[in-house]
Amino acid sequence: MNIFAFYIRHTLDAFRDTNRIVRHFDLIKLNGISVIFKLFFIRFFYAFSFIRNLSKPKKIKSNTENVFFENSVNTLNCIKDIHKKGYSEKFQLKEEYKKNFLNYIFECKNLDLKKLDYSTNDILKKKNENLDDYFVRLKKMKISRVTGYFDLKKPSEFKNFLISKEILNIVQSYLNTRLVSINASFFISNPVEISDDIKYQNAQFFHWDNDFRKFVKLYIYLNDVDEHSGPHVFVEQTHKTKDKNHKLCRLYSDISIYEKYPQSNIIKFTGSSGSTFFVDSYGIHKGEVPTKKSRILLNIHFGVGKILYSQGDISVKI
Repeated sequence: MNIFAFYIRHTLDAFRDTNRIVRHFDLIKLNGISVIFKLFFIRFFYAFSFIRNLSKPKKIKSNTENVFFENSVNTLNCIKDIHKKGYSEKFQLKEEYKKNFLNYIFECKNLDLKKLDYSTNDILKKKNENLDDYFVRLKKMKISRVTGYFDLKKPSEFKNFLISKEILNIVQSYLNTRLVSINASFFISNPVEISDDIKYQNAQFFHWDNDFRKFVKLYIYLNDVDEHSGPHVFVEQTHKTKDKNHKLCRLYSDISIYEKYPQSNIIKFTGSSGSTFFVDSYGIHKGEVPTKKSRILLNIHFGVGKILYSQGDISVKI
């Protein structure tokens, strides 16, 4: 692709994606009309790695006291890892918080029902239903993924976790900002045979995100995730630079990715329930399609500035 063709495609992609995202998330209602220009600016200019990489992590002098995790979190090393590789090491959430966060998911009624022929009550886990039976029921209903959005404007232990010093020190230092928007959702992915269109909706093709000038995500597994459960996959260091064939913000096949990057750079995140890790999802990534087991994932999005993607989003001054 020559440089002229690239810029034409990139411009059209930025227009298309801005329009699609604004409509899908009803962003004008949440943010006002100016969000169209703000988002187009991000989609066009911050798609270029050299612009995004002008923002460097802020240096901090000490680690944060550990409250939520079994193992001590080295804040300094965590920030260095995200900056260098695009992801952190895994931390293990304490048992009490795993249980509370899982209950928080099953109490959430703000589900994405688009293209599902079921009501919220049909999809919600029943009060006395164990987790395995719930997974079996979703599979029989042929629901490949349940998506829910949390209301962070309401007080909860989960919100306290997200705005704790333990988490926000890492976020603020990596993003080097005083104002952060936070979006929190969950995905319950199931081993159901699906079309490419559904894989696209479920973010199960390789792609990269571009939703803020800079952002980072926090992922938490709330059940055991192995190679058959649809683990998160990330291509190391692609948050800094990408192959010339992957500079457009589009979907990419497995073959196109595996041909261009060393196998050692393609990281699969498996782990036990409570496994927690940061990822700069500006890098190339996907969630694999579960083949035998279901996966429960908490997905928390921290972005520079103020753009709200759902009614329950918050912006926090740090």
